[in-house]
Amino acid sequence: MSYRILLGLILAAALGTSAACSPRDSTLGGASPIASVSPSATAPTTPGASPAGDAQPLPASLQKVLDGVATVRKLSAPPSLKAEAVRRSDLPALLDRLLTDDDRRWFAQTTTLYRLLGHMRNDQDYLSIYKSFGSDSVLGLYSPVEDQLWVVLENGDPAGLDKLSRDQTQTLAHEFVHALQDYHFSLDTAYEKTVDDLDLNLAWTAVVEGDAVTHEALYAKTVSLRPGGGGPLLLLAGQAQANDVPASIQRELYFPYTAGADWVRGIVNRQGVDVVNRYLVDPPRGTVFVLHPELLDQGWQPATVTLPDLSGALGSGWKRESGGTLGEFGLKNYLQLKLGASQAAVGAAGWAGDHYDVYVNGTASVAVVRVKFASAAEAGEFTDRQLNLLEAAGAQPGPESAMRVFTAADGDVTVIPGSTSDEVLFAIGTTKAAAWAAMLALLGS
Repeated sequence: MSYRILLGLILAAALGTSAACSPRDSTLGGASPIASVSPSATAPTTPGASPAGDAQPLPASLQKVLDGVATVRKLSAPPSLKAEAVRRSDLPALLDRLLTDDDRRWFAQTTTLYRLLGHMRNDQDYLSIYKSFGSDSVLGLYSPVEDQLWVVLENGDPAGLDKLSRDQTQTLAHEFVHALQDYHFSLDTAYEKTVDDLDLNLAWTAVVEGDAVTHEALYAKTVSLRPGGGGPLLLLAGQAQANDVPASIQRELYFPYTAGADWVRGIVNRQGVDVVNRYLVDPPRGTVFVLHPELLDQGWQPATVTLPDLSGALGSGWKRESGGTLGEFGLKNYLQLKLGASQAAVGAAGWAGDHYDVYVNGTASVAVVRVKFASAAEAGEFTDRQLNLLEAAGAQPGPESAMRVFTAADGDVTVIPGSTSDEVLFAIGTTKAAAWAAMLALLGS
């Protein structure tokens, strides 16, 4: 997933130059994370947003926290980190101002793909989900460009920066880990290397957030703060449900904070933090390594999977909008739309590489996917689970025999050719004509 603004757990899947945030405790008025923001933080201030130029050096109490976190993380503290208070009522305008044109394009492209896969309804879009969740659920922002924190306080009083609660302080400890990461390893540079690939970006985000969760907890132990745990995640899940965030998107956004944290904790315990430092700059090639860390020790790497350009074969007006890798987690999350977690995991097991491309023509769209598995048996297992998914979703099978065609209640059509190889192909289109043409072109290439 590519995210330029990591807005707590909800945007850890949507944008990504810097890193963000652990949730706050319910005593602060709900489950709310801190977020990090992109270089667009330097954009002009809009009416209602916190005015520029009010940033100040960290208060002594926050500098003490930063120094303590730096000691635990074994990195030197940034010398000029600054902080600024922002009223919660000003936050929506600030968040909107920080979105770049590239961010908005990313949201639009991911919406097209996720609607086709079934992660969101056709009346939902990723940017609206981001805005509705983020405006209510952010405790602060961090800009790697300005070396600055914005802390969300209800009244926006700068004096409140020196009077944060224990839970707010622990959340800031999480953010300070991100400030350390960015100061030493240039998170925006790593973001640019991963932004165009959903799976690679999610693996990188798992490093970034897993590191922050791990060392936030270690810092909390040194100063007797509340130990990190799963409670706030459950609180945040409840908030996400209230804001109509689809369950599959919640799973994707929590992944770096849960599976990523377990993974990084294991790396630190077995190999030391220097390995985490290396992965912040050059992450492993996908979520398969987060799910199966032993593969890194074995030297295994996923296969390079490609797809031909189908824009010409699809007809006049069609153009490629996006493409990348879904990854093992992405396939599992897709199957889990209607299947249990264990069944979905079995279906995605043996993932050895994939590639998807999305094409659009006006309001019509189609996604084509090729997945390589370790064996033909595992490829067949995925196809069986995918058929279970489509049936559970209420998709109606068509009369075609050479290729299986399923039409969902919303009109989207999935085409699956028969195969006995270790590769799986499928196409999902907003119309049968688009999905059928894409699959015929793919098979004929």
